[in-house]
Amino acid sequence: MAVPENMTTSDLTGQFVLNKTLSDSTDQILMLQGVPWYTRKIIAVATITVNMSHYIGEEDTFEHIDTKQTLTGGIKGTEENRTFSGLPREHSDYLFGTVIGISKRIPWKNAPPEVADNAFLREGWTQDTTEAEKGVIFTTASSKTEETGKTWTADQIWGFAEINGEKRYTRRVHFHTPEETVDAKMIYDYYGPLPPA
Repeated sequence: MAVPENMTTSDLTGQFVLNKTLSDSTDQILMLQGVPWYTRKIIAVATITVNMSHYIGEEDTFEHIDTKQTLTGGIKGTEENRTFSGLPREHSDYLFGTVIGISKRIPWKNAPPEVADNAFLREGWTQDTTEAEKGVIFTTASSKTEETGKTWTADQIWGFAEINGEKRYTRRVHFHTPEETVDAKMIYDYYGPLPPA
């Protein structure tokens, strides 16, 4: 389902379900991240729901997006709380191990090289995504190789794209290892406000 027409990247609070028909497969990315085969197969058929809470921190005044992901099929979900400070932060979970992430807003017209020089990350966005007053949402995450034994980086833009005439919440992921690169679009159905706590 489409997001409300007035929804912008200034507030992504809501409940979203990954639309696997419209999205690209992320199986290769998960494999390169070291996710076991049987877990990937369950993820491939599971319904993946993402609840996002988007707010300004009371003490640090940065944007925050807290994400809780749940899956059907007996796979444990994950939680990640992003602070849009542009500073590296470590996050650990059972699926990916320790990951070093950076979240920030970037200007679209003067984007850093990892976005400016990447056609996949730059294409397909709605005008309200690229012309957001604060800039576009950019996140990057890298494996902590000394702990996980894996070396990878995933650069993402979060925003909205017009899909089959509907405005959809979308993530574009540029994933790379020293040997391989995988690009994937993740397109979501909007399921409304967050459920009551």
